[in-house]
Amino acid sequence: DIAFCSKMDNEPLVEFVPVAKQELVLIVPEGHPLDGKTSIDLKEALTYPHIVFSKRSGLRHVIDKLFEKCGGYPQIAYSMEDQGVAGLFSAGFGIAVVPRMPILSSLPVSIIEIATPSWERLFYMATLKNVYQAPVVTNFKNYVLEHAEI
Repeated sequence: DIAFCSKMDNEPLVEFVPVAKQELVLIVPEGHPLDGKTSIDLKEALTYPHIVFSKRSGLRHVIDKLFEKCGGYPQIAYSMEDQGVAGLFSAGFGIAVVPRMPILSSLPVSIIEIATPSWERLFYMATLKNVYQAPVVTNFKNYVLEHAEI
């Protein structure tokens, strides 16, 4: 009845309503030349190999657009499903643009805020248009909208 996801283009039967924002950061291993920076123009990171999410990931589209704004695209060291990125990263195979998550603080990484280019990552509540929704579904949708972080 309801999904929480990235917005998909060309889905005329689905209503997407933004409900939360997510911050993206650049992570680099300790000792990396970018280690110690607190914020970065992402262009500075283009010369380093990156670990990226697979093209099936909703994040890949967002991150690709971010690099388009930089006027270039980094060399891809590895392309992985969402769960594999952290494993390759922690093994030192590259740097990565990832969502800011609590687990990052427990890894041997430097977390660098992306100052430029400007960007926004939204989460959406998705429902089918023109379909009967049980009262419990409607009540839940209303609850989510009342507590949305947008």
